[in-house]
Amino acid sequence: MAERMCHRSGRRLGAALWLGLCAPWLTGSGVATAAVGADIDALIDGTEEHVMGIEGLTVAPSGAWVTRTLSVGELAAADAEPPAGIRIDRADEGGRLWVLGLPAGLDTESLRVSGARTDAESGVRLEREVIRETPRYRRVDTRLQSLEAEARAVDVELEENALRRGIARDQLAALVPGDAGLDALWEEGGPVAGLLGRLSTERVELLDARARLREDVRALRAALEEMRAESPGWLVGVALSGTPGKPGESEPGAAALRLAYRVGNAGWEPVYRARLDTTERQVNWRLTARVHQQTGEDWPAVPTTLATSDQRRFYPVPELAPLTIGFVDPKADRPVRPMAQAPMMLAESAARTAGARVGDETGFVTEIAINKPAPVPSGEGGVNLTVLDQRLDAAMDLRVAPQSSRDAVVVAEFEPNVVHPLPAGRWEVYRDGQQQASQSRSALKPEEPVELSFGVDPRLVVEYDRPPDQRAEHGVIGKFRQIERGREVTVTSRHEQPVPVTVLMRLPTALDADIVVESLTDTTKPAVRGYDGQEGVWAYRRRVEPDEPWRIDFAYRVRWPEDKRISPF
Repeated sequence: MAERMCHRSGRRLGAALWLGLCAPWLTGSGVATAAVGADIDALIDGTEEHVMGIEGLTVAPSGAWVTRTLSVGELAAADAEPPAGIRIDRADEGGRLWVLGLPAGLDTESLRVSGARTDAESGVRLEREVIRETPRYRRVDTRLQSLEAEARAVDVELEENALRRGIARDQLAALVPGDAGLDALWEEGGPVAGLLGRLSTERVELLDARARLREDVRALRAALEEMRAESPGWLVGVALSGTPGKPGESEPGAAALRLAYRVGNAGWEPVYRARLDTTERQVNWRLTARVHQQTGEDWPAVPTTLATSDQRRFYPVPELAPLTIGFVDPKADRPVRPMAQAPMMLAESAARTAGARVGDETGFVTEIAINKPAPVPSGEGGVNLTVLDQRLDAAMDLRVAPQSSRDAVVVAEFEPNVVHPLPAGRWEVYRDGQQQASQSRSALKPEEPVELSFGVDPRLVVEYDRPPDQRAEHGVIGKFRQIERGREVTVTSRHEQPVPVTVLMRLPTALDADIVVESLTDTTKPAVRGYDGQEGVWAYRRRVEPDEPWRIDFAYRVRWPEDKRISPF
């Protein structure tokens, strides 16, 4: 009755009649929409915890081995209600247990299946996942359909709100002029102001709800589109035996099923850090592993082992083919008969290429267990895991080679306490808390001292004077030429305490018996000749006192036949 009378906008109404019939109907029932948007990001990014969680990782420089386990107790509970990550076929379908959601980068040839309840004779089935049938896709799709229905309901409520606001305007215009109750209707805070305010507020809330719904719908549609574009993961189907075969395998904590497989899009690289304390003459040496992975699955903080090598390849027995040489044709300036690669060398290359895919489970060379594992999320970047952290004594000196540079370098030698070879990598060096330039070094062997540069010391002043060379020719029958060269080195320390200094000088080394190299009598005697096994390199060593110059005279003579030319003199 009220709706029919209020819709008849052409009829004049009294203030009392409008207030009693039209105002309550026009007010409506309010906005009836659920809160949206708060959990959309969590729904898109979240994943259910896999019942066969990762329990062990072995990470190589390129690739990683992953181990997952399903216990006997978890398998028994799955018979009643399969948890996230597995599915069990009906008995008439074979009764296989399917492990779901394994990463797309799984190396199928590496898969190893074991456990107390596995039926080895029935084999293992591997299938690609159907993206639209995965639990995550279904959750997102179901939520999308629900939000799309809510969005349609909000559109209907907006249309009804617009209709009520239009009717209110028409009916207010149709009120009987001169009615005694009009002033009360239009006063501030009266029925008309309250009605129009409620209708406007309802419209704003509906518009906000529609905007949020549309944003969430777009996010869910984009997530589904992204999932459809991803590489599908793997399903592993394993036939189960009736009962465990060995004593103890029926315990709830025993492994009913264990999977081990390799993924390629993962790895680690070493980062070495050496922090020199020049006051204490000690080095804080640390090996950190930068572990990274893009498998699409976050790795939890489980027992982790680093492998220095995982080269599952075939290495043929080394062989060498004969090497043939011939005279050069002066006219053509090339060999008379071009050398061809021997058939044996070609066969060796082919064998290595073809054998690169051969697997070997014992291919790990050195394994390092991580004492404090940490989660490793899937994606760009990675996680730093501390492998070794040692405080070591260091032998330190200031070293300069004036013939190449007058910069005095802080050099420290120390011996890390390692029992296995460690891979080559980048070394970050610090001196008294200040970082110096990083260096790349080869593999580190056990009981091998490490010698590092810790930057230039500006408080060691090195002067290097080069007087002119003295040249001469001698002899009557057998003439020869000679050159005498002298160098003067002066080292001054601006340190407050004495510092050890090593000055390296180089004496030429003759490759021919007709070339004679000899030091002159006024040359300062070195501490070491043939320094570091290098012929002709002399080392001068001293603890240099503050502001007390240390002078080194270094001179030598080179003599050779007149009819020959030598280099670089």
